[in-house]
Amino acid sequence: MAAMVNMTNLLNGKDSRWLQLEVCREYQRNKCSRPDTECKFAHPPANVEVQNGRVTACYDSIK
Repeated sequence: MAAMVNMTNLLNGKDSRWLQLEVCREYQRNKCSRPDTECKFAHPPANVEVQNGRVTACYDSIK
């Protein structure tokens, strides 16, 4: 039954988990030496909410 609910959410476009990016732990400690473009993790600005070490990207920003 849980698989059916997850599939329904995906089909309805309500599941935003695929838009979530892990935030760079070193960046959060101000110690990441890589530029934003070279680090495989997110470097969100201070005004972006981080939840459980992840941020949700705007769909339009990744088109």
